[in-house]
Amino acid sequence: MFTKQFERRVYLALGVLVFAIALGGSFGVYVLWPSNREAGYEPKQPIPYSHKLHAGELKIDCLYCHAEAEKGPHATIPSVATCMKCHEQVQTKDKDGNLTEGTKTLLDHWEKKEPIVWNKVHDLADFVYFDHSRHMAADLTCQECHGPVETFEHMRREYGMKMSWCLDCHREELSEDDPARQRGLETRGPIHCTACHR
Repeated sequence: MFTKQFERRVYLALGVLVFAIALGGSFGVYVLWPSNREAGYEPKQPIPYSHKLHAGELKIDCLYCHAEAEKGPHATIPSVATCMKCHEQVQTKDKDGNLTEGTKTLLDHWEKKEPIVWNKVHDLADFVYFDHSRHMAADLTCQECHGPVETFEHMRREYGMKMSWCLDCHREELSEDDPARQRGLETRGPIHCTACHR
């Protein structure tokens, strides 16, 4: 009934369709699978910055360096000028009295007026909209999403930050005395798709 050439095209089209479904399905499962496989990601940074020292021992507030977290979607990485507010006076030296590599790198960037290019640790997919200021306005602490950063020698991703992890938090029911419940909200955050995907 059909020509052999037509049958070959049908089989080729079916083969491509099956391959596309298998590939798309695999990618979908990988992207949406509720696991913490991304937890522990710890990229090497241009300067060995210690949150344990700065946020832990010295008790520098997170908002001193990540000043935009209260104002908008991005927490921002501090400029070299922010670092130099302290490091113009305090310059770390090794046991031989020489400047450490990190201090040398910082001072070099300061003299050349070049920004430090840090490697992102918490980087959500481009199709996810996240606003730090809304979470801070809801009285979440930095540690709820980023882990106990004041104990980290090197910054790392503490949680997998998959969609299911965010939704678990958003779905938490509010206590009866929570002011948000008085405004008609029942869960800790919105759970409709457009809250995070725009």
